[in-house]
Amino acid sequence: MKLLLVNSDNGPDYLSDLINYFFIHKEVEINTNYCPQYLFKDYKFKESLYGKGFTLYGKINSFYKEKINQLTLIEIKDRIKEFDLIIFTSINRSFNEIPLSNLFFTLKSLLNHNEIYVVDGEDHQNINLEIAQNSKYFKRELTEKYKNVARPISFSYPEFELENNYALLENKNQILAPMDPRYLPSYIFENEKDYYEQYRKSIFGTTTKKGGWDCMRHYEILSVQTLLYFPKIENKPKLTMSSFPVRLQLNVNNIFQNLMLSDNNIDTLENIRLKYYSKSKIKYGLRRVNTKLSKLKITKNNLHKIEQLNKEFNYWFLNYGTTDIYNKIFS
Repeated sequence: MKLLLVNSDNGPDYLSDLINYFFIHKEVEINTNYCPQYLFKDYKFKESLYGKGFTLYGKINSFYKEKINQLTLIEIKDRIKEFDLIIFTSINRSFNEIPLSNLFFTLKSLLNHNEIYVVDGEDHQNINLEIAQNSKYFKRELTEKYKNVARPISFSYPEFELENNYALLENKNQILAPMDPRYLPSYIFENEKDYYEQYRKSIFGTTTKKGGWDCMRHYEILSVQTLLYFPKIENKPKLTMSSFPVRLQLNVNNIFQNLMLSDNNIDTLENIRLKYYSKSKIKYGLRRVNTKLSKLKITKNNLHKIEQLNKEFNYWFLNYGTTDIYNKIFS
């Protein structure tokens, strides 16, 4: 199959780069106007990228560059009818300061069909209606307003990086990872190893809506078999992250809140003071609470629930949360 990926040269764009990552690992002939060098291991400025280049960037072996044919715009126009699949990976951006929306109409005028795939991975909920009506248009933050002219698409986890991040529940030793996107001072991790380690050893990791509902952080946390604590997930538009298991997430939120807020699970100092009335008994109580805290003091019933929820979320993640989902979208 001959593939044409029309990329922006405006710098990293998670969804566009995930799509490039996916196809670079497939047995297809890749043609493009621009090859994102920051995807490959020989890229030397990874730490200067957004999010310090964690997860997606600098991962692909450099020999894969040999399978990518970089074409000029004139060559693309001349050969446009040769390609079996044409994808604009970031329609709202530009290449050589030319808006990709302009290039779309130029290339479409040379074809006699609408089989051009267009990806809109921006945080906002608006779409380019004219392009959507003349293509197969995929929108990340899709709402019901545009359900008749656009299809949903989401971020994902780079499939071939997954095996190095697997973690078992019995190896976790803290309830909640310290990184919290709601609090800037919690952004303390300078390297990717430490960033993942704080999630790997935690049962829960907090994630939220920021610029958009979809976020790479969701997939990073799930990749190490850590459950999401995702407040206000019930407000997510139905067609944004359309396959995401909202009901399952609400169950996870409930058990997290019970564990963190209920005195039934962890003895507080106030409970100790009321329960142990002498100094010697208070010392015994403090030793007891330290032991419980070191073991997270999770009831057997809660542990069983967490294991079940983890299995269900892992099933969803492996089937709908990695770059393999683009097989279905671009088949």
